[in-house]
Amino acid sequence: MGSASRAVSCLCCPCKCLACGLFSCLCSILISLLVTVGVLVLVLYLIFRPHMIAATVDSASLATFSLSPTSSLAYNLTVAMTVRNPNKRVGLYYDNVEALAFYKDQRFGYEPIDAFYQGTEASTQLKPEFHGQQLLQGDVTAAQFRQEQTDGNFAINVGLNAKLRVKVWALKVRGPKARITCKLHVPAPGATNGATFQPTDCRVWF
Repeated sequence: MGSASRAVSCLCCPCKCLACGLFSCLCSILISLLVTVGVLVLVLYLIFRPHMIAATVDSASLATFSLSPTSSLAYNLTVAMTVRNPNKRVGLYYDNVEALAFYKDQRFGYEPIDAFYQGTEASTQLKPEFHGQQLLQGDVTAAQFRQEQTDGNFAINVGLNAKLRVKVWALKVRGPKARITCKLHVPAPGATNGATFQPTDCRVWF
């Protein structure tokens, strides 16, 4: 009885019946495409097994780091950082690269870095330099600065931001934005406590 009703409906309104058929066909095609893409992504992942990039600050030194009575920070910071692509089959392009320096969550340094490419299992050394003056906010920051100056070490965060592009064979696709954060303890200029900088691994965020 139901089949007869549908047949009568199609006879009365063939356009409606055609639309239903097209919709059903499109749904089938869409589901097939999603399944195919899902399987392809899984296969590519199993083949290439992408790994997180790694970064280490090898050295950091302060030629100048002083705070005036008006909380103006004079700084001259040099950092040597190694960024590594551990992937065996995936190359990485780093675009819009910028290096940042922070003291007590306040940014005091910025340096743009030229875009670069990393082949498979390659390492790149970057040497951002920060120098200039920056006004810091808050009495707490000034008090912490004096304490760290007495201790002979300054807690400074250095960051690296970049937009990634991924190269697989000849194919290049847009990747995520990478954020590298490095929490450093840098000897104060002229420190007499014998403190030396220790290489520090960084955290990578996407």
